[in-house]
Amino acid sequence: MRLLVTGGLGFIGSNFCRLILAKCPDCELINVDKIGIGANPANLRDIENDKRYTFIKGDICNPQLMNRLVHQVDAVINIAAETHVDRSISDPNLFLQNNTVGTFTILEAIRRHNHKARLLQVSTDEVYGEALEGSFTENTPPKPSNPYSAAKAAADMFVISYHKTFGLNVSITRCTNNFGPYQLPEKLIPKTVIRALRDLPIPIYGKGTNIRDWIYV
Repeated sequence: MRLLVTGGLGFIGSNFCRLILAKCPDCELINVDKIGIGANPANLRDIENDKRYTFIKGDICNPQLMNRLVHQVDAVINIAAETHVDRSISDPNLFLQNNTVGTFTILEAIRRHNHKARLLQVSTDEVYGEALEGSFTENTPPKPSNPYSAAKAAADMFVISYHKTFGLNVSITRCTNNFGPYQLPEKLIPKTVIRALRDLPIPIYGKGTNIRDWIYV
C-alpha cells in the first residue's frame, strides 16, 4: 500500500510516519511538508534513508503538486495544519489557507485524478466549541469559537460534502489534546513542564476549572 501523508514533519505527522513504517513492512510512504511553523526535519532523521520513505518539500495548496502525488497512492492522510489558537487570532488568513484551502485542494485532486483513493482527514475536537456540561458526541453540531477551529470545521464540511456529492471514500477523526515526543514547547504540557523546571509562573487559562482529556500521540 502506498500512503501520502501531509504534514509529516510535524508533531503528530512524524509520530505517525514512524509508526507506519515500523508496523507495516509492506507500506510505502510519501511525506509532503512545506516545512513551516511546527515542522522539523530532524523529527524523522532516523527514517529518512528508509527505502520505503520519500520526502517531498511542498505545499498542499499547490494543485499541480497534489494532482501528481494523489495519482500515485492508495490513501491520503491529511495531517498538515496550522494548529495554534492564539496564532489564528493574529493571522486568520494563514489558517484559512492551510487548513481549509489545503484540504479543498486535496479533495479536488482525489476527485479528479484518483477517485478510488481513501482520505483520512485529521481534525480536532476544537470544532465543537465549548461544552458547558456533559460531553460531545460525533453527532454534536460544530460550533467553532476561534479562527483555527472555524478553518478546521470548514475543511471537515468540505470533506463530508465531497463524500455525499462525489462519492469519495473519506473518514474524519476529531481527537482531543495530544502530547508526546516532538511536540512544540508552546503547547500546554511541555510549556508547563519547562516553566516549572525553570521556576517560572505557570499559566492558568480561565478560572483553572476546565477538565481536559489528553491522549498520548
